[in-house]
Amino acid sequence: MAFCLRSICSPIVCRTNDNNKSYAIDATNIRRAAEIADKSAGFTSPHPNFGCVLAIPGGRVVGEGYLYAQGTKSAEVQALEAAGELSKRATAYLNMEPGDCHGDHTAVSALIKAGIERVVIGIRHPLQHLRGQAIWALRGEGVQVDVLGENLHNKNIEEAIKSCLMVNAPLLFRAASRVPFSVLKYAMTLDGKIASSSGHASWISSKQSRSRVFELRGRTDAVIVGGNTVRRDNPRLTARHGGGHFPVRIVMSQTLNLPEVANLWDVSEVPTIVVTQRGAKKSFQRLLASKGVEVVEFDHLNPRDVMEYFHDRGYLSILWECGGTLSAPAISSGVIHKVCAFVAPKMIGGKNAPTPVGELGMVEMSQALELIDVCYEQVRRVSYDVLFLVSYFSCSPVNLRINQTDIEIYLCHKHFGWLKCHQH
Repeated sequence: MAFCLRSICSPIVCRTNDNNKSYAIDATNIRRAAEIADKSAGFTSPHPNFGCVLAIPGGRVVGEGYLYAQGTKSAEVQALEAAGELSKRATAYLNMEPGDCHGDHTAVSALIKAGIERVVIGIRHPLQHLRGQAIWALRGEGVQVDVLGENLHNKNIEEAIKSCLMVNAPLLFRAASRVPFSVLKYAMTLDGKIASSSGHASWISSKQSRSRVFELRGRTDAVIVGGNTVRRDNPRLTARHGGGHFPVRIVMSQTLNLPEVANLWDVSEVPTIVVTQRGAKKSFQRLLASKGVEVVEFDHLNPRDVMEYFHDRGYLSILWECGGTLSAPAISSGVIHKVCAFVAPKMIGGKNAPTPVGELGMVEMSQALELIDVCYEQVRRVSYDVLFLVSYFSCSPVNLRINQTDIEIYLCHKHFGWLKCHQH
């Protein structure tokens, strides 16, 4: 069970009982659309996660669908096929405005052809070249289109909108900040250590927690580690959950002081990309290339430039599974948006035992980075691990607005104040 420690407060606008019932149905079905859209996380990138729920007058759901992966049937088409003749005069609930990247308008055409009477959209499309097009097309054919929250604000609607924002948070952050949505993941003991003084770390967390990590990997485009992790742990960084999606492995190493034999150099199933300083160990670069590992050089290797590079390659989300040496500059450069911390009920001690985050240059507690949107849950085993999910920047509807002409994401952080990412 998860416990959220931060709530969203919004003004409640009173309406008639019938209207309130209708808005409650709208909010419930939009949350359901977002819930089923989340099933495809990791498979649809670089496209959004789409979900569609069809309901007939009275609120009964008659069809559902979600975009399984790139190139598959749209969520709307699947829901219409499930509903059959009941689609006529039904209401379609979409977590996000449809966006046909190739201009074929399949989703919109299907809704119109099926005789859908009303469409409720959770949020408008965050990409400018697609934003508003589906809404205009539907309204042009006489379909009533309502965007949730644009005419009424209450707690149910705010929560429904937040679910739509969270299911496509990687796309929203990428559209506004020009870096992939990044999650820092680590497992530590109760006294804050990610390994013993000797570097041994297998295993801090429980088997159940490690299964959760496989799920996290399966939802992301790439996993990034530093050279220390490759040398000490020789990881595979695969998503061993049978889901079929394997993220790209990225190794960030300035000097290429890496072993010649490592699990990450086996690219038979999953690609590996090594990013490094320009000119570093050309002979080792040739060795990696001979194994099929891609090497990318940077004039000045740093997390910000690396993330901007992968943004330009179309990556939506990155899972950082590095140690403190790399996590510290990643945090300092502002490319980490969320933290996922598994805390095991163990103590290892050790003055030189590594911690999750290295030197940030802070000398007073008042400088500490205060995280927000804190949630936690217990991962069951004989003695429990505790999983903390916290946001580095807020992604609540209060701080994120999408309208017809621009995207504005307000990133609230105690240390940096209010940052505004604006895209025309």
